[in-house]
Amino acid sequence: MIKLKWAAIILLVLGAVLVIPGRTTAIAITDDGAELVGNWTGGSICMGNRASCHDEQIVYRITKGPDPAGNVTITADKIVNGKPELMGVLDFKYDSEKRTLVCDFTRGNTHGLWELTVKGNTMEGTLMILPEKILVRRIKVKKEASGKPAQV
Repeated sequence: MIKLKWAAIILLVLGAVLVIPGRTTAIAITDDGAELVGNWTGGSICMGNRASCHDEQIVYRITKGPDPAGNVTITADKIVNGKPELMGVLDFKYDSEKRTLVCDFTRGNTHGLWELTVKGNTMEGTLMILPEKILVRRIKVKKEASGKPAQV
């Protein structure tokens, strides 16, 4: 009788241990990118020696989470004289496993690649000019909380 009770307890503990990792894995896989929605503020720093490049204070605006294909739109503003000035709107691909946003784009004669990594309420990344793979910018932004600008 005592051996039967211990066997039942061991089976219950093993069953609980097997169930818990399955739930944790499911949460990681179902990341839908909803936490991306909001305003992200910070800096865009020039790299290398490009006369036309200037360091900027920036705001990235994401108004809705990724669609089922992982596409998300970012509207980018730079702050000029304390006011936002539109720089552009680009579509990024969100990878929920890597927690990255990537945009391969062409504007005029410029072919570039934006790569951003999301870490909680911060995003960091780079802009490279292709095909030469020249690093042009480093980005670091922090998500605004409750409508207040974030400090980076």
